[in-house]
Amino acid sequence: MTLTIRSRNFNTMMELVTKKQQIIDNIIRLEKYLYHSTKSDIKQAKDLVKSGRTIIIYKVNGEDHFAPSRFVGYIDNDLKKHLEFEEKDGKDTNPVITKVLGNPFSNDKIENKFIDYCAKIGVEVPDNNRSYWRIRDNRGKYLDLNESI
Repeated sequence: MTLTIRSRNFNTMMELVTKKQQIIDNIIRLEKYLYHSTKSDIKQAKDLVKSGRTIIIYKVNGEDHFAPSRFVGYIDNDLKKHLEFEEKDGKDTNPVITKVLGNPFSNDKIENKFIDYCAKIGVEVPDNNRSYWRIRDNRGKYLDLNESI
């Protein structure tokens, strides 16, 4: 079953993810924006990461990276669609991501890793309460992408 959210102006519809691969595809897209894109896209992607309140943890070459649920929770999301879609909301994406990945969690160790990651990408973290999901690959290990993304 696919859940679709329609914008108030009816110009945009976005479907919520239902499968782990859809989340992974969006994570890969976010990584490309963060590290292989225009200055404008890089800034927008960094702003998305720092604003996240419910966040997916994944690895790139063994190092923790973080992706906000409001971006990865819509099928085939990209920056243009994300910025144009006014109705994006973690209240919609979080329950579907929880169905795919399990319940989110919070702890100081992961919070500190998020703060360190944000410093590494050059953004200051707002003082928000955050929770996290850890995404795993098909072998049950933490998802680890490589530099070839």
